[in-house]
Amino acid sequence: MDEKRGLFIAFEGIDGCGKSTQIKKFARYLFDRGKHSHVVFTRNPYKDVRIREILRADDDPMTQAEKLAELFINDRRVQVERVIIPSLKEGLHVVTDRFKLSTISYQAAQGLDMNELIKKHEGMPVPDITFIIDVSAFVASQRMKKDSDRKVKEHKFEKYVEFSDKLRENYYKAKEVLKDEKIYIVNGERAEEEIFDEIVSIFERELREKGIEFD
Repeated sequence: MDEKRGLFIAFEGIDGCGKSTQIKKFARYLFDRGKHSHVVFTRNPYKDVRIREILRADDDPMTQAEKLAELFINDRRVQVERVIIPSLKEGLHVVTDRFKLSTISYQAAQGLDMNELIKKHEGMPVPDITFIIDVSAFVASQRMKKDSDRKVKEHKFEKYVEFSDKLRENYYKAKEVLKDEKIYIVNGERAEEEIFDEIVSIFERELREKGIEFD
């Protein structure tokens, strides 16, 4: 067994930013990066079905902020305990669709204190790299309207451009507050391959700086 710790990569962004496309491309790239490269693909929310139920229970993006923060953070702790830490210890690379920046940014947009939300995540593993796929709220909204594959009802955070504007601002703010973490904002208003090329370029640079080699 390879005793090297695996890498922990998180992808973030407002709904409709194109994050899912980039995650899938990156997971495939990471898998192909080395003959001993094994990838665990996970997401937030992890297991708690109550979160989705709350998100679709009403249309007001400002309601139940405290409850959502509690559920998301507790659900994330389960994900960390059951998936992330065991996988990293086994030398597996973990790629997650959202992690702590989502709660920090979304629930802060609902009115909770960002610094308090950050404190509630103390003790959780810090991603080696977090990529924020950045697009304007208007572009994200237009993309979601055109997406014929979206068969589920929109949840309350997706419906309001004004809320997405605030959310986008919070991602930028969170990056500044968490300045000791490796957080990169990537322009998502370009062709898929251009976005992906930048993600790979950043990742490869980080590998060189850390002296990490794949085999």
